[in-house]
Amino acid sequence: MAWDWQIEAAEFHRVPERLVPVYDFMNTVDERTFGGRTPDDRLPDWLHERGEFTAAELRLAELLRKALRGMATVNRTGEPNEETAHDLARAGEDLPLHADGRLLLRPYQEGVTGSLAELLATVVLTSADGSWSRMKTCAAPDCGWVFYDRSKPRNGRWCSTAGCGNRVKTRSYRERKGVHSS
Repeated sequence: MAWDWQIEAAEFHRVPERLVPVYDFMNTVDERTFGGRTPDDRLPDWLHERGEFTAAELRLAELLRKALRGMATVNRTGEPNEETAHDLARAGEDLPLHADGRLLLRPYQEGVTGSLAELLATVVLTSADGSWSRMKTCAAPDCGWVFYDRSKPRNGRWCSTAGCGNRVKTRSYRERKGVHSS
């Protein structure tokens, strides 16, 4: 079961249903620091909801999350990242998939590792239909939240134009004009 804040965020960004599990997984780390927030990591909770997990599965989940979040940043910037590609390849080695009789990708394993492989399969399949390319990380340096870009030109930069976008633009304006907030 996803946390309330994730469900609300998924509804706000209207993430396609098949990408909601990936969206929830990538946002198990909340790096937002604006307004005195403290970063929060809920990955162990996410894993525990899928069963008992080992230290190796936790490391694999951290690697996969890092790789997927890196790919979401590449989706926003358009700039390839070798480290992200390497991390994704390393995670993929431990998350084997196979095509079933209907040519759908399925994990070979069950449990926590199978859940991680299912996320990877979803990313592969949604890459083919173009919906994965709309998953992006917020460009605000104090945010990093993953969001689904619904903009027609597919050029969204912030998880919230009114929130993060406004903060970044205001900060930039003040720096250009030499105005300091108190």
